[in-house]
Amino acid sequence: MQNSPIQIGSIDLQDFEIPQSVRFGGRHRLAVHLLAGGRRVVERLGPDDDDIRFQGTFSGPTAEARARTFDDLRLSGRAVWLTWETFRRRVIVKSFIADYHSPWWIPYQLSCVVAHQTRAASSQIVSMALLLSADLSSALAAAAGSAISLTSLQGALSATNALTAGSADQTQAINAVGATRGLINNQVDQQSMTISTPIPSGMGPDAFGQSYISKVNCAASLAAMVNVGSYVGRIGVNLAGSGV
Repeated sequence: MQNSPIQIGSIDLQDFEIPQSVRFGGRHRLAVHLLAGGRRVVERLGPDDDDIRFQGTFSGPTAEARARTFDDLRLSGRAVWLTWETFRRRVIVKSFIADYHSPWWIPYQLSCVVAHQTRAASSQIVSMALLLSADLSSALAAAAGSAISLTSLQGALSATNALTAGSADQTQAINAVGATRGLINNQVDQQSMTISTPIPSGMGPDAFGQSYISKVNCAASLAAMVNVGSYVGRIGVNLAGSGV
């Protein structure tokens, strides 16, 4: 579990904060009615989740600030998503206990009440991941040879919880889409300006030919940028609407 990412709300646990284990589970509530002759009727009332518990240690120069962030989450009583690996639960922080040793070493224990749970790797999420992957592949192909790099967007979309609503990974992926669209729009504006600028009169044949070839290249680049932008835009729309 030490190397597994875990997030609660917008907080991405790091270093010694990451728990060695996460305790979860519960029971299924049953009402057992005993009848004459030893017969019984079992009424299933639904799942009853135990509190989720884990612990770790805030360390380094930001330990105090990180501890305060967790305690603020307890004080707020807000329902947030808790995710690790393929597990996903909507939780409310029930208790947060910090054991202050020094400003750079603060062990903690945390327990959460489960408000709602769903599998992170649902069929809907898998289908959305395939759509995003297809659009990203098309965008990469269209951007080949251009000045636009999709590396940061590609990295953000590959994060574990990029399709988990409200997670830090999804927020970073959405921000990466916005940043990429900004770069594309700048390129579109530059190429459009170059194309719309008239070729000066009185040029010699060589200079005129170079200017003409430059405008043709700009037109091809503009078409590629518009194509890339359409795919990135659709990635952003689907990404913002993903998760439950």
